[in-house]
Amino acid sequence: MISIDKVTKRYTDSKTLSLDNISLEIPNGSIVGLIGINGAGKSTLLRIAAGVYKQDSGAVLIDGDPVYENEIAKSKIAFISDEQFYRPASNMKKMAQTYNALREGFSMKKFYALAEEFGLDVHQSLASFSKGMRRKNDVITALSCETEYILCDETFDGLDPITREKTKKVFIENVADSGATIMLASHNLKELEDICDRIVLIDKGKLVLSAELDDLKDSVSKYQLMFGNNRYSLDILDFLNPASVSQSGQIISFIAAGNEDYIRKSLEAAARDRDNEIAYFESLPLSLDEIFAYKLKTAGASDLSELTETRSDKYSESIPIVPDKVSEEADTNDISDTNDTANGGER
Repeated sequence: MISIDKVTKRYTDSKTLSLDNISLEIPNGSIVGLIGINGAGKSTLLRIAAGVYKQDSGAVLIDGDPVYENEIAKSKIAFISDEQFYRPASNMKKMAQTYNALREGFSMKKFYALAEEFGLDVHQSLASFSKGMRRKNDVITALSCETEYILCDETFDGLDPITREKTKKVFIENVADSGATIMLASHNLKELEDICDRIVLIDKGKLVLSAELDDLKDSVSKYQLMFGNNRYSLDILDFLNPASVSQSGQIISFIAAGNEDYIRKSLEAAARDRDNEIAYFESLPLSLDEIFAYKLKTAGASDLSELTETRSDKYSESIPIVPDKVSEEADTNDISDTNDTANGGER
């Protein structure tokens, strides 16, 4: 289990906290979505959990052991950062051989099988890979480490829709087969809602919510109602702290948290107090987008509309991109080809 207890982090050149007293636990065998807009603190939290950064205060434990500068704890982690490092003369096979030499438990058999499944040539230069191809390579390498924990920062960024779904399938199979725990950070809720069983939302370095997806969906509903006569005003709903209140003709719609039976009986009582009655009442299921909008409103968080926007699928599968973090002097010795996935994120 990953345990994060009252973790705070401030960068030296920043006036604000990147992480502000974050506490949460990630259960074993789960796929957890870490959601937040750009700059919310997602990458910092993942790097601290991977042992790349050290928190200013608080504790991060992997199976009860501190992770920072702890090789045993870090050996349980594969970390896919949002900015991987590759040597320009390297290819997938050379990089896999490096991991095989450095990391106990790395599976060359799994590496070759996943490379074939994702349609990648292990002999092709990584410098010629597109962004989407490099992301496939990152996922293949991390899964081939066969670690207990896989931490992924914007892993679906750059993947075409078909590959994105295939990657989700591979992650789910990995959890089912080995019981691995996966954390997936993204600023796009739609990328995660069909794969995660738990959602963690952070905003401005603070934890907004951490909940099982099923519990989250059961906690908030959309309601429609109609009163028996016109002797009412919409402030009759105020005690429910509703969101998205609207009216079309005599039908009133709103979103609220709580037990449906309690809400219905409370509204019936409020209507009687105003010499009225409920003529029609119905509960409707909400999308995850609508649930988040309600949770964010009641938590007083930022406008996180970009979390629920439909993505434009701006992937770069056909555009070769030379990594911008490359050495001018290419070293062709494959044992030197390391990146953030190796050793829990350390280069």
